[in-house]
Amino acid sequence: MNHLLAEFDVGLLLTFGALLKGKNVTHAATRLNITQSARLMRLRQLLGDPLFIPSTSGRGMVASRCIRRHFGRGP
Repeated sequence: MNHLLAEFDVGLLLTFGALLKGKNVTHAATRLNITQSARLMRLRQLLGDPLFIPSTSGRGMVASRCIRRHFGRGP
């Protein structure tokens, strides 16, 4: 676990928080002034989970089971 935490930086944590809050990759990227896929892909690699998946309504994203289980966020 410690080696995993060493891979995280402040940028990844900010991205993760923005995604949890907004459930929208584009809005989170705009708010953080980053490219939308780079940090999300890095988070997915580090955690081995998609983290957020497209919602069934076609707008925004919903938290994966892993996120809901560990952070209590509903779909």
